[in-house]
Parts: sequence; structure tokens; C-alpha cells
Amino acid sequence: MVLDVRLTRAEMAMAEQAATLRWQLARASGVGNQRRDARSDADIDLIGVKAEMAVAKVLQLPYASTAMGVDSGADMWADDVGIDVKASFHPDGRLLFKSKEAFKADSAVLVVATAEADVMRVVGGIGRDRFQIDAEEVDLGRGPCWIVPTEKLASIEDIWLGLTQRRVR
Repeated sequence: MVLDVRLTRAEMAMAEQAATLRWQLARASGVGNQRRDARSDADIDLIGVKAEMAVAKVLQLPYASTAMGVDSGADMWADDVGIDVKASFHPDGRLLFKSKEAFKADSAVLVVATAEADVMRVVGGIGRDRFQIDAEEVDLGRGPCWIVPTEKLASIEDIWLGLTQRRVR
């Protein structure tokens, strides 16, 4: 089951501010965007921040949208489990990495945009080991990449349950 997450007006304002800061710092540092989409860097950074906020909200994880610096592959942490949040503008988006080696966190969660700017759809996720098995190499018009279709992703409920079981053991 997918889960639609509505961001509050305050969260939307924070997302826009954080995305602008992220865009400015990354470009000033010479860090290129890893986009596989033709939209602007600013749009891509904004959807990324909104997706991260939605996942943190659903999984009730601490999240600082204005954390400085380039992350190590994990956008947030559930105790010792690193989570990389991937966002797509497409309602039928797929979990995508530019290479198998680019999947550095323990797990990844896919979030897609909806027609409403303040609503993000948390689709599901996958562990790094499972990604190595299920990922398919494709070229979506901007060079080869590795994708996992949504039907191969675990539900957000299963991800939450796994993280909760790990935390209380």
C-alpha cells in the first residue's frame, strides 16, 4: 500500500528554504546534480527535500532538512539503519540509482510527487542486498541506470515494522 503524506504550510516553507540552500551550496561547491530528469536543479532539490520530509514524517525519524554538506549515501537514520530517499516527479516512478555502487545506504525508499504540491506519495522501499538482485539496467534517455519497479518494493508498512522490530530487540 502506498501512503500519501501531506506536508503542512510550515513544512512546505521549510522545504523551499532548505532546497534553495542545498542548491546554492551544492552548486557553489561544484557538486553536480545526479538528475535523470530534464527539470531544473532547484526543482529537483525541492522534490528531494519534500520526499525526505515525508519519509521522516511517516517513519517518525529525526530529520534536519538544513543539514550541511554532502551526505554519505543516507539521507536519514533509523538508529543504525541508513535510509536513502529517492524522489520521482512521475506518479509511476521507479526506484533509480545511476549505478549499483551508488546505493550506499542500508535501504532506499521511493517517494513520488502528486498533483498537489504539498502531498508526497511514499511508495515503498528496498534493502541494498535485495536491490543488487532485483535491479534492472535500463537507459531512460540520459544514460544507463539501475531501476527497481514499484511492484518489487516492500510496502512502507513492512519497512516501518522491520525498523520497529530492530529498534525494540
